[in-house]
Amino acid sequence: MILSNCEALKELHKDIGKLSKLNELNLAFCTSLKALPNSMFRLKELKHLDLSGCITLGCLPKSIVNLSNLETFRLSMCRKLEILPAKFKKLQSLVELDLSSCSGLGRLPNSIVYLSKLKTFRWTECFKLEKLPEDFGNLQSLVKLDLSYCSKLKWLPDSIVNLSQLKTFRLTQCPKLEKLPVEFRKLQSLVELNLFECSELGYVPDSIVDLSNLQTLNLYKCLKLQNLPTKFGKLHSLVELELSNCYELRSLPKSIGDLSQLKKFGLCNCLKLENLPKKFGKLQSLVELDLSFCSKLGCLPNSIVGLSNLQTLDLYGCLELKNLPTEFGKLQSLVELDLSFCSKLGCLPDLIVELSQLKTFKLHGCSKLENLPKQFGKLKSLEKLDLIGCSELRYLPISIVDLPKLKAFQSVGCGKLKKLPAKLKKLSKLDCSFFFD
Repeated sequence: MILSNCEALKELHKDIGKLSKLNELNLAFCTSLKALPNSMFRLKELKHLDLSGCITLGCLPKSIVNLSNLETFRLSMCRKLEILPAKFKKLQSLVELDLSSCSGLGRLPNSIVYLSKLKTFRWTECFKLEKLPEDFGNLQSLVKLDLSYCSKLKWLPDSIVNLSQLKTFRLTQCPKLEKLPVEFRKLQSLVELNLFECSELGYVPDSIVDLSNLQTLNLYKCLKLQNLPTKFGKLHSLVELELSNCYELRSLPKSIGDLSQLKKFGLCNCLKLENLPKKFGKLQSLVELDLSFCSKLGCLPNSIVGLSNLQTLDLYGCLELKNLPTEFGKLQSLVELDLSFCSKLGCLPDLIVELSQLKTFKLHGCSKLENLPKQFGKLKSLEKLDLIGCSELRYLPISIVDLPKLKAFQSVGCGKLKKLPAKLKKLSKLDCSFFFD
């Protein structure tokens, strides 16, 4: 039965309990519904109950726990709901429970830990939540747990490491969370761990390196994080690592080069990061690397040219970067290179012209760059070239007219660049509207 979006519906008739064969009841966004009849416990065949968006619903009847076949129970955005029935554990068939945005709900009944079949539990934006039941780890079937935006959550019970089937664990924007359980290694099924903007988290436990199935780790804006475990490279299944805006991160462990499956690595705005490990080039699967705004990064290790699958390299705003490795042209898969506002970069290595797949090249604001390599025209795939604000650039190599795919060329603010090669404007695909001021 679908009654969703019946905004004028204030109550259900008590005879609804006579619908003994009812399998689904959808009351989502019945915004005037204030209560449910006790007769609902007679709906023995009910498997799916959706009360999402019932913003005036203040309580649930105690009898609701007698829905013995209920598998899906959605209560998201029931903002006036302050308590769940004490005997919630009687919902033994429950597989999915959604309490997202139940902002009035401050705690769970302890009996919830006995929902032996529960696989998905969402309790996001519950601003009163400070802790979970001590025995939360009894939920042995749990696969997905989302506690994002629980702004008062300070700690996790040690028992949480007993969730042996857990694959997805999200703690996005839990700013009071200071630490994770020491024995985190026990979460052996974990594939995704999201700690986005857990700003009080000062470290991750060493045991995290034993999560052999972990593929995604998000530590974005963990403001107090200074380092990673020494043996971090043991995370051999890791595909995506996000460390952007970790302002206190000073270095990466040497073992990070052992992350053989890593494809995406975010280090944007790591203001205290001064260098990368020498064996960084061992990250053979890396496709995307973001080092933008790493304002203290003075150089790249020579081994970086070994990143044979790298397609995107962002070095925007690396103010201390003075040069690139001589053999930079070995990055044969590189499609996009951003060196904008690398204000100390005085020249480019000659072999950069060997980047045969490069389509986008940004040098915006490279105020010390005086010239481009003579054989620049060998970049046959180049479509976009940004030289805006290269105030010391004096001339362009004649070979630039050999860029057959060049579509966008910008050189506004190149005050010392007096003329362009005569044939440049004849390139058939080139938009000529951004040459000079």
